[in-house]
Amino acid sequence: MKRQIVIAATLIALNGAIWWIFGRNRVDAKTFIQQPLVVVTNVSAARPAPAIVVRTNAFQWEQLESEDYRTYISRLRSIGCPEQTIRDIVIADLQKLMAPRVQAIDGPHEAPKYWKAERKDLVRTLDSLEKLNKKQGLDFEECEIVRDLLGIDLAAERSHLKGESDFYEERLGFLSPEKVGRVRMAIEQANQEEVLLREKSWLENDELTPDEKKQLTEIQKKKDAAVAGLLTPSELDEYNLWFSSSAYHVRDALSSIDGTESDFLAIYRLQREIDSQWDGVDANALGADQKRQYETAQNEFEKQVREYLGPERYEKFVQGRDPDFQQLQAAAAQFSLKPEVSSEVYGFKKTLETQRKLVLQNAALDVQQKEGLLRALSEEAERSVVQVMGAKPYRYYARAGAGKWIWGE
Repeated sequence: MKRQIVIAATLIALNGAIWWIFGRNRVDAKTFIQQPLVVVTNVSAARPAPAIVVRTNAFQWEQLESEDYRTYISRLRSIGCPEQTIRDIVIADLQKLMAPRVQAIDGPHEAPKYWKAERKDLVRTLDSLEKLNKKQGLDFEECEIVRDLLGIDLAAERSHLKGESDFYEERLGFLSPEKVGRVRMAIEQANQEEVLLREKSWLENDELTPDEKKQLTEIQKKKDAAVAGLLTPSELDEYNLWFSSSAYHVRDALSSIDGTESDFLAIYRLQREIDSQWDGVDANALGADQKRQYETAQNEFEKQVREYLGPERYEKFVQGRDPDFQQLQAAAAQFSLKPEVSSEVYGFKKTLETQRKLVLQNAALDVQQKEGLLRALSEEAERSVVQVMGAKPYRYYARAGAGKWIWGE
């Protein structure tokens, strides 16, 4: 009999909790739960037992409420509240708490009126960039709080709720969920700093200044140090296979030859070796001695890659590193073109470069004649590209900032 009463009391508590979650606000829930609950026990196939009807108003939500989130979460768990429901409650509550701080960043603004032109809020200004950066900072803060309280990665939780796979979880499955979340935070905070710096530079300068380039290097170093501090040496090695600049360079280049895992690892080792000394170095800013060392290292790297891949695959590897070819691949994928289209159009680029050199080196032609021939070559190249790609894919390719080779830019 005691066991029956315990079961009934537990179900009553859960019934009250679920009623409150979907029907009331936590802060304002001050009334008793007075919904009747029917508990049927001791069901026998031979003789059904009588139903026991229990009515109570003994459960109060105030018994679970606490200003301390940890205590609140503990009490919810103690009554058997589902973990996902606890997450939903806490995350929703935190968003409400953060909302006034987000609104304070935007500041007051005039309500839109149908007879007035809209404010150009989407135009990038230094002020809008600063606001965006502060909002991102609040989001990072919320992620930290959720991790601390619930032990989950809020960004991954958002993806799961939308039925989407999570970028970092897929690539960092060899790490614990706790480490995945912390690595994500280190990467995304660095990315945010870099985006802010670059966008400010685009607004203020035509290109990155030497000081801004130095700041970008420092952001990268800080991120690398933060990630390295979170991982063991073996974990860091596996992380670098995914996220190091060396890995990105090799993957992009191998895309043109459909490289295997063995291809990747062999060239990756060579790339890591040269990048350990020269990654991110501006060759034009080097002194004479350093520049010779840099060029020697580059030539040795190219020689080793050529020996590994062989002449034909090496040429395609070099092609895969060209941003123009990478953009051609993107356009081909966007419009479901055959893979060979990218290589065919890229072949036009190499042919055009050869023809241009012949024109420029022809001493029998004057300046005006050379300009006319170069223009005719560009026009013919553009017609050929459009014929192979199609008009829409070509416009997409050109709008992305690629295809400048056609007009000698």
